[in-house]
Amino acid sequence: MMHVDMGEHAPRAAGSWLITGDTQFMFQFYKPCFQFYAPGPQTLECMAAARLRRSLVAALGGCPQLLGRFRIHSDRSVSVEYDPARINSPTLEFQSAQVAYADLAADGFSYAVARQHGLDIPIQDGTIRAAAPDQPMLMVKVAYLADGGVALFAMTNHVAFDGNAMFSFIAHWARCNQALAHGAHVELPEELRSYAAAQVTTTGNAPDEGPVEISVDASRTPEEIGRSITRAVAPGDVRAHVFRISVAALATLRKRVEDSGVLAAGEWVSTNSVLTAFVAQCVAQANTDGCVYETGDWTVFQSLDMRRRLGLAERGLGSPLILAECTVGHDEIMDADQLPLLTRRVRRTADRYSGAYLQQAMEWMAASYRRLAEGDVAEPWRHFWFTALDTNRRAVGVSCMNRIPIYRADFGAGRPAMARSFNPRPNYVIVFPGPPPAYGDAEYDEFHLYVTLEQPAMDALCANPAWAAVCSLVSAH
Repeated sequence: MMHVDMGEHAPRAAGSWLITGDTQFMFQFYKPCFQFYAPGPQTLECMAAARLRRSLVAALGGCPQLLGRFRIHSDRSVSVEYDPARINSPTLEFQSAQVAYADLAADGFSYAVARQHGLDIPIQDGTIRAAAPDQPMLMVKVAYLADGGVALFAMTNHVAFDGNAMFSFIAHWARCNQALAHGAHVELPEELRSYAAAQVTTTGNAPDEGPVEISVDASRTPEEIGRSITRAVAPGDVRAHVFRISVAALATLRKRVEDSGVLAAGEWVSTNSVLTAFVAQCVAQANTDGCVYETGDWTVFQSLDMRRRLGLAERGLGSPLILAECTVGHDEIMDADQLPLLTRRVRRTADRYSGAYLQQAMEWMAASYRRLAEGDVAEPWRHFWFTALDTNRRAVGVSCMNRIPIYRADFGAGRPAMARSFNPRPNYVIVFPGPPPAYGDAEYDEFHLYVTLEQPAMDALCANPAWAAVCSLVSAH
């Protein structure tokens, strides 16, 4: 791998950003993504290797976090540290691929097919360990396809740079790439300027009991915890599909909820609530019909950004979140006619998470972390987890990331025609915006649903008439 040489463009000031004051430290992995650019008269010129190297250096000059490394302090807190005299350089590599853009398009731009052609970088272990060697916070690979298209693969350590930050950075890099042709300067976007949003002020007045959404256990090793909350499934028995649902179809589902008579006067539901309820209902039904899980009640959860409720700035790096959950009865899950009721429940669940409740949750986490550190637990950051992610439970969740800037990276020849990420966790559905429509000014006209399930459940989902009526398969693995 070729490391980026920052030379005189490296940020001059050192920096330190505490990460264990934010729930993001529980997501210790690398977030990967492909962006596919169609062949065109300017594609190879605008994305030439020398130009991309120069523009990446320019973009990194404003993002010292991507040039830093994890540091474990004496109190066992963890921070990202940037030292201009000791840069942890990102990597950037190039290759000429034999596969054509047209072939990848024919397979629905499948992440698995792109990997088979070697267009990716092996996903690194993002776990923070006291004795682990430094790994780059950002890794990039650019593949020039046989027919003139380009596949750009990137991944960042999710703890330091979550998905929204990664795509915001790639879009910033693309703007810097365009600016090179004109000698122009590109201001760092607000989304990448500050890390302060991730820090929650705590008073030390922690409640005795923690929130039901978060668990901590110092009596077991991190490896034992991982095994205990992970359902044993052979890798070949898991399927990862991408489906599309149009904005119009989702509007129809929302209208059905609004016209059902379930909502009280003045009550409303968001598009995300409708989508979460519909996906959760269909996926839970599929797991039941496929006999993957026994019949019973289900936990439905959704990712909830805590910044607004905690009174923090809603833009900038760092996004403390919680997996807001509720219990849904078997009948409500299995009866498609109860979608309006489930949507209302999902919406009200989000409303229950007040700033006071979330502040108490953060107070408890901070106090628990201190107790582990003072009790000589070597790596306290590896002993926390979200209870909803225990795959032994009957739990299904949705993360609506429809505002993420996944298609805004125009390096000078147009935006990516398609983007693909990877969702390894069964029953946790990730929602991304689809590609820009061919006509009109809309940013997108469909959502892409990343669904990973055990084979019997995936078969049952694809056979569900309610699902098939509004969702179509884009790519399968």
